[in-house]
Amino acid sequence: MKKISFCVTCRNRLWQLKQTLGKNLSVLSDDEEIALVDYGSTDGLSDWIWSNFKEFIDSRKLVFFEVKNEVFWNVSKAKNLAHRISSGQYLFNLDGDNFIASVDVQLIYKVVERNRPCSQWSGSMLDGSFGRIGVPRSLFFEIGGYDEAMLPMGGQDIDLMKRINSLGISFAKLPNPSIDAVQNSDVQKISEMKTNLENSESAKSFYGQITNLNLMKAKIRLDMEGPRRREGFSTYNGLFNGEEIIIDGFNNIHRFASDADGKLRRLAI
Repeated sequence: MKKISFCVTCRNRLWQLKQTLGKNLSVLSDDEEIALVDYGSTDGLSDWIWSNFKEFIDSRKLVFFEVKNEVFWNVSKAKNLAHRISSGQYLFNLDGDNFIASVDVQLIYKVVERNRPCSQWSGSMLDGSFGRIGVPRSLFFEIGGYDEAMLPMGGQDIDLMKRINSLGISFAKLPNPSIDAVQNSDVQKISEMKTNLENSESAKSFYGQITNLNLMKAKIRLDMEGPRRREGFSTYNGLFNGEEIIIDGFNNIHRFASDADGKLRRLAI
């Protein structure tokens, strides 16, 4: 049986993970994992993870990466990083505000057996289910993952699906998620973009503008360059299950060891 990795990213949404992460971990078997990225949070997210889920990290049910270099919020980069640190042969994007139930996992396995990508979108753009996309690992990396050249948020999931569709590969449509996602306001959705927009209508309009810009850019790139993104990924230094590493743009992991004087030196890959 192929292993499924549920790939989750979070930046300053601890209030959501407190509702979803424990429940999601409780339904997973030994053939599934959650690959979680703390993408520069300042709300105590990493401390909370280590205080409450160390046993899951030790058992590799939870794979956890804390980004330590300064980063600005970018959905594509964060999602790619969560997929990159995972170990499963099938990668399912799960936003931090989403739940996974046993029945959902069983539905995904039916698609895994056919080695097809899948989408578990309810049909509404307002309920937080649109990003629930599953892709075989080989296909995800063959196409270059999410486009990291896009603006920080808006349209990344649509672009990924269209690029895969352009290869003649269709997505299996799964039934609606069993549990509704934790809901976000329009202001909360753009809170990490430093716009200082506090009015819901203004935030909604701004989000719509950057989404449209991203979709226009995505269409131009698809028409001119095709579906594959060959630029490589972003490079990060951080803690991978507590171990200091650098993961570079080619997915090489560089580890470190202490010299006799206590200074860290990079080990060979």
